[in-house]
Amino acid sequence: MNTPSITSAPQNYPAELRYEPRVISGFRPVIEPHLALYFGVLQHIVSEQNRHPGGSYCLIADWHATTMWSGGRNLQQATLTTAAALLALGVNPYKTLLFAQSHVAGLGDMAWLLSCMTPESLLLRNPVSHSSTLNKNNIGAILYPVLMAADVLSLRGTKVVVPRDQVPNSRKVRQIAVAANRMLGEPLFPVPVAVVRGGDVPGLDGCRMDVSNNNHISMFLNLRELRRRVQQIQTDSRGVHDPKDPDACTVFRLYSLVAAPSRVEEMADRYRKGKIGYEEAKSELAIAIAERFTQPTELFEDWKKRPDDIRDILRNGAQVVSTEVGATLTLVRERLGLAL
Repeated sequence: MNTPSITSAPQNYPAELRYEPRVISGFRPVIEPHLALYFGVLQHIVSEQNRHPGGSYCLIADWHATTMWSGGRNLQQATLTTAAALLALGVNPYKTLLFAQSHVAGLGDMAWLLSCMTPESLLLRNPVSHSSTLNKNNIGAILYPVLMAADVLSLRGTKVVVPRDQVPNSRKVRQIAVAANRMLGEPLFPVPVAVVRGGDVPGLDGCRMDVSNNNHISMFLNLRELRRRVQQIQTDSRGVHDPKDPDACTVFRLYSLVAAPSRVEEMADRYRKGKIGYEEAKSELAIAIAERFTQPTELFEDWKKRPDDIRDILRNGAQVVSTEVGATLTLVRERLGLAL
């Protein structure tokens, strides 16, 4: 496979305030890519990458993952698996720079410098650091928004695409940008706009789908495995012929994401009229997931067989991004008096 040839960024940014549109998105590495990975942020990135050629950045947040991950090689495998999923689901490395966070030179330096410009009170108000997915009683979880700010600001990101649960952190990135610009004496960083995409995708238990909760559904399972997984979705005790509220049912909510609008309307009508039971609805959901992701599943299996090609794409992306981060870091160091 030929890896993309991407033009390197300029060595120095112009001093005047000129910010090219740059869209930043990030994904935590997972061993089992699932429906929540796609719907919302990734779906938006795939649909928008043509509008921002060369200005779309997609990172696999393996450094962020270390706040709650302890299995070294497993994290490496999760990074490769996540990259395979992103590529299979439509991320085009010729249009979107795809890279692993930990491979970017200078990003840790930027995070440290930004931490020195961030008010302590801002981090102590961080609700995400106390969530079940991040809380490991470590400083890294508390500094999560600072590293997120480094991801965005070092690339001069003008937009950051986030799911709803990351809105508090995206606000902190804006506040850190303002604080840093004030300390540096000029508007060096754009204050990025948060583009919020997608609501919470429900898991098997009706709560937000997340691997750490073991309530996820992978879109890359075969139909037999999908049926087995979907059968675990929790439902109420209404019988086949009882009228049901489709909007209150996890099965229907997932079906509405993956099925064609006409089929969604038809199932909603059957729900309300008591013409479908949960077992039948679950079966139709499994079929709809399999149909929606037939081609991506084939691509995912193909990418998994080519880890070296994935590594080439990630290295290429990290190399370009490192150049851009280095240019921003040089300007910050100069303004802080760290350049000799």
